[in-house]
Amino acid sequence: MFKRTGVLTAIGAAAAAVVLAAPSAVAAPTSWTISPTGTFKGTAGVTVLTDNNGNKIQCASSAAQGSAPTSPVAGSPAKLATITAISFNSPCTGPFSSTWTVTTTPPWEIWGLDYAAGAGTNSTGQTTGEIRAIKAKVSGTSVLGPCTFDVTGKVAAKYNNPTTGGSNGTLNTAGGGLTLTIANKVGGGCGIVGTTASFQGLYTLVSTTTGKSPVISG
Repeated sequence: MFKRTGVLTAIGAAAAAVVLAAPSAVAAPTSWTISPTGTFKGTAGVTVLTDNNGNKIQCASSAAQGSAPTSPVAGSPAKLATITAISFNSPCTGPFSSTWTVTTTPPWEIWGLDYAAGAGTNSTGQTTGEIRAIKAKVSGTSVLGPCTFDVTGKVAAKYNNPTTGGSNGTLNTAGGGLTLTIANKVGGGCGIVGTTASFQGLYTLVSTTTGKSPVISG
């Protein structure tokens, strides 16, 4: 009996040690701090739009502009920034020797859902959220013919705080499980285009005032 009790006690102690040693759980803040606020710009290398049929439209670069409100920002979730302009280099390339142009309709919105201190690429904090209110028109042509379609919806995103005092804060849209909606397909070349899509891009964000990346904390 004593031996069994000792084993159970040891197991309980070990479990408690694991819990105490584990990083703090990601929490949904009720107030967010952004520094600096104001206008920012974002730049990305290759971006990829992949539909549910596996077709990829790849753009060599992308640029964005936006603004972050004066903090603290209340809410859970909370709108942390507005993307006021976003563009993709033209032409973008796709299957069957196709070329594409992407025309966006801002504003898009950056929302924060959760925050984890000490997480992210630089171990200086990571915000998990979404880019919402996405709206764009994609037009192209290939050996299959012309095609135009609309892309709307939201994608998952994570913002990694910069290194201390750095200008390498990044907004990453890879993964996350959310899909965009493809609709209003017009043209013979649209026959292979799917009905949903994912978007992958890695944007470096910097303040237009300080040249440093914003730091977001919750």
